[in-house]
This record gives sequence, structure tokens and C-alpha cells, in this order.
Amino acid sequence: MAKKLFVRFAEPADEKKIFDFYSENEHQYVAKRDPEVWRERIASGAVTLIEDENGKIVASAISYPVMGKDENGNDVHKWTELGSVRVAQDGIGLFKALLSAQVMQAYLLEPPEDRFAIEIVLGNSHSKHVFQKEGATPFDIPKELQDAVGYSISPDDPGLPVEWFQLAVENMPHFAKNLTELEKNPKLVHKATGEEFELDFSKCVLFNKLRKPLEDLANQDFGDPKQPNMKHGLKSFRDKFSP
Repeated sequence: MAKKLFVRFAEPADEKKIFDFYSENEHQYVAKRDPEVWRERIASGAVTLIEDENGKIVASAISYPVMGKDENGNDVHKWTELGSVRVAQDGIGLFKALLSAQVMQAYLLEPPEDRFAIEIVLGNSHSKHVFQKEGATPFDIPKELQDAVGYSISPDDPGLPVEWFQLAVENMPHFAKNLTELEKNPKLVHKATGEEFELDFSKCVLFNKLRKPLEDLANQDFGDPKQPNMKHGLKSFRDKFSP
């Protein structure tokens, strides 16, 4: 029988197990973050988790809002960095489900004014490949984002050189469709061992409370993801097409 893997978002009670997961699965390409920022993100439900049947985390990702200024000089949530992506159980293809759930949670519940930003350490060819496979495109980030994005980074992080990518309005239907298709066909197979797994979304708010906007979004066409329109902002599209 296939082993179930549950996709859900963090609750405050998950704080210790999330800290433990990242501590036990450190990676040279996953930046260290400020613990206080993590606590806020966990309490906000902005941590995407995939767990096994025993409640052990096997993959996690965290969304970090980045503030900017609007045309009147007011503080606004302008970007969201999609970061702390760590898949500890390799070989079964969890990245697609993890990223899709992370993007949809952030888009439907906490959308930035502009777009999602992803920083990938130079030399991390695997991450670059999987993000681009899901539609990420290069992003020449504005100085305002460059100046603000470091707030979540721990002071003892080595600060390796990075390149930036974006996920924009045009990408959103793809991630919604990923999830609706994964719900219909949840089987995953380990490439080397043939061991079978099954994704379970029964604990996921996207299906429990946001199914209609998710399914509606999966049928939208916002344009070519390979040519993002820099004038299109995520929040305005969410407000217009996912009321």
C-alpha cells in the first residue's frame, strides 16, 4: 500500500518541529534565517509542509513578505520571497507539490503588490533547473527589493552570491492546475526503489476552504509565463479574478 504524504500549512504548534527540521537538514544552499521572522511566519501559516504518516516533516518552504513604498511613500507588501525550500526526502518528486502549494497559499491569502522573487545561490544548478521547469524566469531586481530583502537573513549566514528569478501573474494558473491535477492523480513513485507514495490534501486549506478560487484560477489564462508583464501585479489580479 502506498504511504501517504500530507500537504498542509503550519500552525503555531508546529514551531519546534519546523525549527528542528531545518536544523537537522541544513544545506549549503539554504540560507539561515532570523528565528523571530520564522516564528512570525509559522504563526501566520506561511510555512508549507509535507509530512509522512507519523507527522515527520519531509519537505518545507517558507514565504517571506518584503516591504516597499507605494507612489505616496507608504509602506506596502510589495514582493514575496519564496525561500527556505528544503526537500529532505529525495527521489519521489515532492518539489512540484511543495512549490505549488506555497505559491497558491501566498497568492490567495497574502499576495504581494508586485510578484514573487526567488534567490538561488550561484552554482546551485539543481534548484535553478527545478524552478525554471516550473516557469520561473530571470529577474533583474530593483534596488528597493535588494535593499529590503535581507531583513529575514540570520547575521551568521555566509551571504553567498545569488541570482534572482521571478514568478508573476502569468504563472499563477499553472500552479493552481498543478494542485488540482495532483489531487486527482496523487501517486508518486521513488525512482530508484519503486516505493509508492500518495499525496494527501485533506489537511490543506487550499482544498478545504479555497477550492473554488483554486479551481477557477486553474482555468484562467493570464498570458505567457515566459514573457511576464512587469506592469501586472499579483494582488490586483487576485482581487479581480479571485474575489
